[in-house]
Parts: sequence; structure tokens; C-alpha cells
Amino acid sequence: MDSYWHWHSLIGNFAVVALFISSWVHGQFVFADRPRAFRNAAFGLAMGLGAVASMVLAVRTEAGQLFDLRSSLLALAGFFGGPVAGLVAGGIALAYRLAIGGPTAWVGGLGIVIASLVGWSVSRATRGRVPAIWSAGLLALSVSCIGPALNMLLRLAGLLPATQPSLAIALLNAAATALSAFFIMRYRVIERERDLLRAAFMQSPDFQYVKTPESTFVAVNNAVMKHHGFTSPLQMIGKTDRDLTRPERAEALMREERQLVATGEPVDDRLEVLTDPAGRDVWYSTSKVPLYGRDGETIGIAGVTRDVTVEKQLEREVVDSRNELRYVLAEITDGIAMFNADGILVYCNEQYKSLFPRTARFRTPGTHLRTILKHVLEEQEQIVASGHEAEWLEEIANSLSHYSEEEVELFDGRWLYLRTRPTAEGSALVVVSDVTKIKQAEAALRTMTDQLKLLATTDGLTGLTNRRAFDTALESELARCRRNGEPLGLLLADVDRFKTYNDIYGHQAGDEVLRRVGECLRGALRRPGDVAARYGGEEFVAILPGTGEDGAFFIADAFREALSGLGIAHKAADKGVVTASVGLATFTERDAGMNSTELVRRADEALYNAKDAGRDRVMGWRTRHEVRPVRGVRA
Repeated sequence: MDSYWHWHSLIGNFAVVALFISSWVHGQFVFADRPRAFRNAAFGLAMGLGAVASMVLAVRTEAGQLFDLRSSLLALAGFFGGPVAGLVAGGIALAYRLAIGGPTAWVGGLGIVIASLVGWSVSRATRGRVPAIWSAGLLALSVSCIGPALNMLLRLAGLLPATQPSLAIALLNAAATALSAFFIMRYRVIERERDLLRAAFMQSPDFQYVKTPESTFVAVNNAVMKHHGFTSPLQMIGKTDRDLTRPERAEALMREERQLVATGEPVDDRLEVLTDPAGRDVWYSTSKVPLYGRDGETIGIAGVTRDVTVEKQLEREVVDSRNELRYVLAEITDGIAMFNADGILVYCNEQYKSLFPRTARFRTPGTHLRTILKHVLEEQEQIVASGHEAEWLEEIANSLSHYSEEEVELFDGRWLYLRTRPTAEGSALVVVSDVTKIKQAEAALRTMTDQLKLLATTDGLTGLTNRRAFDTALESELARCRRNGEPLGLLLADVDRFKTYNDIYGHQAGDEVLRRVGECLRGALRRPGDVAARYGGEEFVAILPGTGEDGAFFIADAFREALSGLGIAHKAADKGVVTASVGLATFTERDAGMNSTELVRRADEALYNAKDAGRDRVMGWRTRHEVRPVRGVRA
């Protein structure tokens, strides 16, 4: 290889890489407004032409091989431009290499494809995972290995004659790739910073503009453009205030700017009120500064104008409020306190002091709010969560700077309502009202509401859930069990021969029996989620979420035995005591289409089967031909 080595070709190749990289970096602004895919394709075109130029200056061996720096440009195309740039650059280089031919043209073409893929692969593998400089270093190392690795593999396969690999070409490819990557990355950082500054200028809500010393616009942002009715900032370039506003105002503005250029003294927050098209007054605050070149000469004027109408309105409102406050303070019955911007009490009325009896002597003008709050803690005047006194003090001390409303409870059970209203000057007005009666009324109302809710869902005789609440609970629990794939048991119980009991012992005794039945049913339930309800008359029902058929039988029989065990006399009953029959139905995964109505129907059918089978027993639902009587527990 050394006999074919030409250093001038090597240097020419390096210069080609530098030339095309530099040309792209300094000329890509032409494509700045184009879509990303178009810019990537243009970058690939530039790198592909550079690769062709590198092959033109390549060192050729006797075997027809070309030694050049094309891999550097092709890898850079895939690395920075993605698959679009890599495909364009690789296609151009591949077409040229195959066009010039030679016995190793196919080897060169394979190297071109590998170089393009290496650039894109390194980019995908490292982007966002390692620092950019490491990514560039890995790219340079990968490019330097393409030629030697490819030659070695082809020689081992017998597809190329034995040649001495060139370390110089590998090192030059690595150096060219590393330097080019660093140069492009550095330029992209500068480009991003420039784009950020431009975006901040163009998208600022304030009116920002730059003029020549002669008051001609050279740059304006979107706010200025829209305000003057243009559709593009470029339409305002070269115009002056004479083209935008009435003559007398334009002359005043330009005279101001001539003085600024002559004296170098900036314009700071000059206020101006103008009338908008709707006839409303709009306040503007304008600041302007001269711009100086490297040699100290004035090269332009930078200005910013803000709409301060809201601020002016607030100032006017504060003045009006101050006048009104003087009158209110003399007549109001609430406690009033005024703190300055440093948190020092500057005024308070007697009502304010009387609302805080334990610390009234400390609430005098000249006392800092933090001092007052420390006395509140020492005197235990206000209810504060134990262990959080320091946080409470900081929170209250900082509340003067913003609007806030809070209710506080005092040691004697009274409640105070505090409203903090900061002013434009930094002071804060605190209004304190005694809302103890309102809080007591709210508590009574909440208690009444809770009682009404309880009455609306509770059976008045037994204290169990009533029918309406049961229907809602069953729908909800059935839907939940269906979602979670859980079983659900339903018990429907009926007091045996209850009508006869009422006829013999009277309705008052019957009501007492129903209460005892409800207690037995509630006592038989095992889980917090189980629901016991009075279904109507002498019928009771229980919802057993997550309970299968065996568990439901166990609970039902426990209820039946508990009721029978009370021994409530019933001479018309089969066993001489009050008993109950229970029908049982369950929902399982096999019953996915079942609704609550069908589940209740099955439990009711099972209950009638229990009645028919002799009463005082539990029976589960079965299809008609499977029905079998059960005495006591499930047999």
C-alpha cells in the first residue's frame, strides 16, 4: 500500500471533508424555513457530493481499490440527518462508485452502505442515552474500523487479494469524523440558542422592536405586527412611526428617539394613554435603550412597550377603596386590622381586639404579626394541631402577601372568619367576623342531614336496611362481583305462620318478633360488606358478597337456629316456637348474564320450596327436577 500512497491526495481528501462540512454549516440557513425532511435530504445531498469529491481524489491500488475519506461524510449524513440523509448520501456515493467500475467496485459499494448504516445506527443507539461528545467519539471509532474490518473479512473469505491495511486512512477517517461531528454539534448548539432568543423575541406578549438610529424599523415581534394590522413582521421592515400613527404622535416619538441617540440616556417606563377602536382608554408603558456596536458607535434602538391598563385600573381601585375604607372603619362591627408590607400592625379597631381576649393587649400598632402569633401559641388562644405550631406560624405570617380566607376555632369554642386582602402597595387588610352561630347552625344542619339519610335507607321497625336501599345495594354488589369474578349469595327469609301469630298475640307482639328476627339476621352475618335488610312484612333478605353456596348455607342455617333458639312461643307453629324458612340463591361466573331481578326470583322460589318442604329449614335454588328437601343444615 505504501508504494501507492500519495500524501497530496490524502490532504486533498481531508480538505474535501472540511470544505463540504463548512459549506453546509454556513449555508444551511437557506433551508431554515423548509420541513425537516427536506433539510435532511439537502444535508444528505451535500454529504453525498462530498463523498463523490473524496472518491475523485482517492488513492487507487493496483487491485482497483480506492482509499479515501468518503466513509466519514456518509456516516455523518446518517448520524445527523437520519435515514433520509443517509439514504440520499449513500445513493449518490454508491451510484458514482459503481459508475467508475473496477474489479473492487462491489467492495466499495458495500463499504458505502455500511458507512451510511453505521452513522444512523450510532445515532439511534446513543441519542438521549450518553453525552453528545461520547456519541461523536463512538461514531469516529466506528468509522475508522469500517475499512480495515471489511478488508479483513473479505480477505479471509478469499474475495480480495492480500493487501496491507492502511492505518493512516483509518486514523484520518476517525479524525475527520470527530472534528466534523464536533463542528456540526457546536454549530447546532449556537443555532438552538439563536432560535431560542428569536422565539423569545417574536413570541413575547409585550411589544418589542428594534430600530435604526434614524427610527426605521428593522425587527418587530408578533405582538407589534398584530397590533398594527400586518400579517408578517417583514411587512414592517423599513417603516417608521409616520407610517403607523397620526403625524403629531409620530413626530413626538421620533423626537424622543433622536434625543436618546444623541444623549445616550434611555427612556424608562414612559406612560402613555391611547384610545382603542372601541373607545376605551388603554395605558402603555414604554422603555427604550440605545444599542452600541463594537467600536462604541450607536447602531440602533431597542424598545419594549407593555399594556399596563390592568395595573392602572388596580391603582385607581386602591385609591377608591382607601377612601371607602375610611368610612367603613368608622361604622363596621367586624374586627379590622391593617398590616404594612413588613408585617407590622399599623391599625386595628376595638372590635378586632375584643375578638381575641387573651392576646388583645399585644394587638397594638407597631407590633409585628409574628410576635402576635407567638403570643397566640403561648396563651393557647387558638386551636392549633399539636406538633405543627411552627408550620402554622409560618403559614399565617406569609398569608399577608396573597388573598386568603380561613375559619379558626378559639379556646372558648367560638369560630372566627378571617379574610386577608393585600393592596397594591404591599399592605394587607384583615377582616375578622364572629361566625360561631353560623358554624353551630351548619353542625346542626349536618346532623339533621345525616339523620335524614339514615332514615331514608333504614327500616324504622327493625333498624335494618330498607327495601329501597337493598335494591340499590344488590345492583351495586352484583355488578362488582361480576367485574371481579367473585360469587354472591342472597338469602330470602320468611317468618313461619306470622299472620297466625299476629292474630293470636296481636300486632305489637308481632312487631317485637320482627325486631328479634332482624337482630338474629344481623348477628348471623360475618363480614363488614354483608347487608341485612327487611324486604317487606315478615320477609327479610341478606346480601353476601364474595360468599359461595356453602358459605351462604352456613350463614342461613346459623340465622335459622338462632331464631329458633330464642324460644319465642307460637302455639300455632309446628314446633311451638317462632321459626323461619330461608331460600338461598347464588351468583357465580356461570351466571354472567343474570340480573338482580332473576337472582331475587330464584331466592324466592327456593323459599317457597322450603315452605313446601315443611318450614324451618334452608333450601337452595335448583332447577325444577333437581329440587330436594333439606332439614336444618344442607345435607
